[in-house]
Amino acid sequence: MKQILSLFALVLGITSAMAQAPNPQAPGIQAGPWVCDASDSTLTILWTSEVPGKAYVELEDGSTVYDVFAGRRIFRRLHSITLKGLEPGSAVRYRVCGVNVKDDSNARDPKFGDTYTGSWHTVKTLDSRADACRFSVLNDIHMRTRKYRQLAAQIDSAQTDFIFLNGDIVSAGNYVLDTLVRYTVAPLGSLSAGIPLSFARGNHEGRGNNPMLVADVFPHAQPAPFYYTFRQGPVAIIVFDAGETHEHRSEAYSGAAVFEDYLAEQIAWAQTALRQPAFQNAPVKLCLLHVPMIDHPDQNDYLLQRWLNRHMVPLLNEAGIDLMIGADLHEFMYCEKGTMGNDFPILVNDDARRLDVECAPDHSIHLSTFNADGELEFEKYLFK
Repeated sequence: MKQILSLFALVLGITSAMAQAPNPQAPGIQAGPWVCDASDSTLTILWTSEVPGKAYVELEDGSTVYDVFAGRRIFRRLHSITLKGLEPGSAVRYRVCGVNVKDDSNARDPKFGDTYTGSWHTVKTLDSRADACRFSVLNDIHMRTRKYRQLAAQIDSAQTDFIFLNGDIVSAGNYVLDTLVRYTVAPLGSLSAGIPLSFARGNHEGRGNNPMLVADVFPHAQPAPFYYTFRQGPVAIIVFDAGETHEHRSEAYSGAAVFEDYLAEQIAWAQTALRQPAFQNAPVKLCLLHVPMIDHPDQNDYLLQRWLNRHMVPLLNEAGIDLMIGADLHEFMYCEKGTMGNDFPILVNDDARRLDVECAPDHSIHLSTFNADGELEFEKYLFK
């Protein structure tokens, strides 16, 4: 049944995308901009251009930051420029610009053509000193762009610190740049230019034939593309990538899957990351990942979830995690703490709701989910 639903979602997504005409900010821009890998002092601005070119971000004061790799300004279509040395919680006004390359066959004398200049946007850095934190979670969209737009449209950009995409925004396939951006970023509209995005890879994003492209579209500099920690206000967040849920991983990938080694790598990393002062000293500690760490009686379909529960939940208990947010199951589930060896509740968001998380100055956690019509469907307060 799950495979049939995924195929149906794929057909719907393709149909919707074909009906949706590109809406660039300016001639020359294919998609974006969007913002990733935010911290107290950095923001990474990304966009795609119609043709390869020399790209840069212009700031309100007139300064420019170019797309550079190892001392060279590079010519490509996916542009990724990190702004550094910013202040915590500061508003950055920017626009993306570029010069098209007509011919770069001679590296010493490339020929340039048209220029483009995008619209102005404003985005804020994260702020670990803030007294509160608010973010929205979307997951398991599976290329259903109409539903994606509906769920995202009601996000209050003025009250949202970041948007967390918790995996399976696309389905498995032969990833190419424009298709991946069309389904993962474009439905967010102008939100992606003004609110930082964080991303957890789902099992479907791991199934495509170009998984490195997903990391290029949603970059995280350290320590790895799909597992990392970050801090906003009183909240420290650890993100994991559980990899493939398929019971026969090696068979499904012709022997190319090494997800067991990948999980061991993350466990070793987490043993250090969870003890870092920036994480340990946070009043509120959250864990987000696509595959929830639940102990389910189903021995087959929930093989990975049960493995994660046995091998990783004790580590998170020791670290004092207050809440885990998962996805993957296409159904809503709320597991109270203590029900499966967990010292924290586990919320599994379904594929038809947006989850809003608000951590108040008193360190309480307010959870609320909304359907595509904006109707409240679940609400829970957690108190320390």
